[in-house]
Amino acid sequence: MTDPHQHWNRTLEMLRAYRESQVLITAAQMGVFARLAGGEQTATELAEGVGADPAALRRLLDAAVALGLLQKEEDRYRNSALASACLAPWSDYYLGRLVQREGAFYRRWSNLPEAVRSGQRPLENVQDEAAGGSDWVREFELALYDLARVTGPAVAEALPLPEDRPLRALDVGGGHGGYSMALARRYPQLSATVYELPAAAEVARDIIAAEGMSGRVAVQVGDFQKEELGRDYDLLLLFGVLVSETDAGKVALLRKCRAALKPGGLLVIRNFCLDETRTGPGEAPLFSLHMLLSTDAGDLATEQQLRHWLLESGFSEPRTVELPAWTSSSLYLATRAA
Repeated sequence: MTDPHQHWNRTLEMLRAYRESQVLITAAQMGVFARLAGGEQTATELAEGVGADPAALRRLLDAAVALGLLQKEEDRYRNSALASACLAPWSDYYLGRLVQREGAFYRRWSNLPEAVRSGQRPLENVQDEAAGGSDWVREFELALYDLARVTGPAVAEALPLPEDRPLRALDVGGGHGGYSMALARRYPQLSATVYELPAAAEVARDIIAAEGMSGRVAVQVGDFQKEELGRDYDLLLLFGVLVSETDAGKVALLRKCRAALKPGGLLVIRNFCLDETRTGPGEAPLFSLHMLLSTDAGDLATEQQLRHWLLESGFSEPRTVELPAWTSSSLYLATRAA
């Protein structure tokens, strides 16, 4: 029999986990990790640089030391190996923009009781996003790009694409363009187009130009809910797009994807799928709640639902390609049926 003290401790861990998140988010928002990337400092020096009360900031820094985010020697603080790898702005594994975006999501999750009672996205969440306008879109896409810079090469390596002929790829709702760039780097004969709404398309152009990839990756402004996607593509990406649509919207989009592909063309989907109990795997049920808080009608599908919609939309039997374990995700591949 399980010791009830274990349940007691686990309950306390879940209850208080927000404290650790807030230490990380607050330190990142205040620029602590960015300033310490230039060398160690005292709490007083940091307080002057970030505009904080020295005594209060020292408490935050000491908590960050306890969490392994910082190291402390006498009265001087420096980034830990973790912070240097993931929170220093010039790191290849930088997640600082994602951390700051999670701060906005943290506020969004405080409205979960209202969302569960009403079954709708809380009005406050809608207003916050609307008030942010194009800045909110830019920050959101830059945060997701923090993830794509690392996971993109793994996705490109996992896809079984031919290397002996030109390929045309369409990245629907591709936002930052990170996955299109990763594919173009991996496959020298591949050219890609990111299909996005105007505000996100502007961000994509900036990122792609900064990466020197404008000659290989184009950006097309469009609304897939209202417009067609084009024709004769060899490859089409749907990464994190279906989750925001209603069930009918998912089917409508998959049919547009089929029309945009050549016969035998490949559709690649990357997003969470729920198991048949809808209680797993991993954090998929939590992401389902995130969709309740963030969209008007979005939700995760089960793998069986996704398979049904793909077959109904004119695709072959889908197959799964596992990505490296550290990505915590899979790809679902289906070809346009004849």
